[in-house]
Amino acid sequence: MNWFGNLSSDCEQLVAPVQLVEGHWRHPLHAYGVPVLLRVVMDVAEPRVVAAQVIEHGTPLDVDSSVLESLAQSLFSQDVHHQPKAWGFVSCTMLPDWAKPTFSESQIEELQRIEGYLIEASDDNIDSVLQLRDEFLKGIGVTDKHMYRAVRQTPQFGHKHGRNRVS
Repeated sequence: MNWFGNLSSDCEQLVAPVQLVEGHWRHPLHAYGVPVLLRVVMDVAEPRVVAAQVIEHGTPLDVDSSVLESLAQSLFSQDVHHQPKAWGFVSCTMLPDWAKPTFSESQIEELQRIEGYLIEASDDNIDSVLQLRDEFLKGIGVTDKHMYRAVRQTPQFGHKHGRNRVS
């Protein structure tokens, strides 16, 4: 196994470290909706929207993937990712505690590769594979708390979209 920077295997493509920025943006939740205030985290290196929540109506609510996609289109059509500070976004090294992260395809592939290493790890090298995983997550601005939020399942009963989701 070769470990180069933020790459844990002999894959040819390096998984770039993130360049996170966070800020606020007004965006409609539906095609003909009124724009609401969202808090947003973007990775300007990729560029992509990593997480967003509605914060306007009291309790913060995570937005679903269709809102994330339309939000990304809105932000990128105005080139916000080229000059995020001019739009009021500030740099951050880790995702804010509120963020429920999404992952790029290359990040998912790398996480799957590391998962394979964990499955095959022996008692002698499990600690080094766990350290590799932790370093990779830190390189993309994610903590164990964020991973828990990312994979947490919505309840089987109750609200259709879960308590913390806006669609």
